[in-house]
Amino acid sequence: MPTLKSERLTIRPFQLGDIDADYLGWLSNPLVTRFSNQRFTRHTEASAKAYLAQFANGPSLFLSLRLLASDRPIGTMTAHIAPHHATADLGLMIGDTASWGQGYGLEAWSCVMQWLYQHGNVRKVTAGTAAPNIGMVSIMRRSGMQHEGTRRAQEIIAGAEVDILLFGRLFND
Repeated sequence: MPTLKSERLTIRPFQLGDIDADYLGWLSNPLVTRFSNQRFTRHTEASAKAYLAQFANGPSLFLSLRLLASDRPIGTMTAHIAPHHATADLGLMIGDTASWGQGYGLEAWSCVMQWLYQHGNVRKVTAGTAAPNIGMVSIMRRSGMQHEGTRRAQEIIAGAEVDILLFGRLFND
């Protein structure tokens, strides 16, 4: 995948050099991972390298989201691509909490979705999130995704059963 540029972001493949104290701090921050199953894992440099290695030589993407003006990393995205089905399941983490609420998530999400459709041979994008994750639900809805289903009481977050909401967007609709 080439480096993409949106209005305020550079989106490029995540590299070994991106595994630093800030990145590991995001993965260890309970506020950042409160809706993610990453909260159950102790992240180290070795575990981050092993995760990155899973993307080598495969169709799926692990991306670094960086501010265009400063090249400062603010988050990551994944696109788990199933080439035989021409689908991609997206994930997003804005790890830099100072960047929350500024629209970077939607900007990155929309940019990657558009690239996947135009250049990645993807006909459908899917994603899911915990119902209380209103920021992620908003990103999915605002990017044109439709609610396709609900896994009722699928996970437990902060001691409460929560639904997982499933979204999708077909590009030929």
